[in-house]
Amino acid sequence: MALYLAQQSGRRYGTLFCDEADGALDADRKRMFMAMKREVLKLGGYEREFFVSQTPELTAMADAVVDLDGMAIHGTRDRREGVAAAVVGDEGKPSP
Repeated sequence: MALYLAQQSGRRYGTLFCDEADGALDADRKRMFMAMKREVLKLGGYEREFFVSQTPELTAMADAVVDLDGMAIHGTRDRREGVAAAVVGDEGKPSP
């Protein structure tokens, strides 16, 4: 989708965002999904993608992980189990 929209609009972005798009996939397709994400980054010239997943196998494949389970939001703890925002493509380097 991102590649199509960038091609049609002419707009260029350095970062992609994705929220829990892997939920309905089985284990093999989740691995294929991650491989597709990396290929989209390469083809589109994107620097990174932030994605939200509750699938430990996918977050383990990410280059960096932000663990949201332990973070406070407006003084209250987020009670969702195992939620992580993961980063693909920046090899764990901080943004400039």
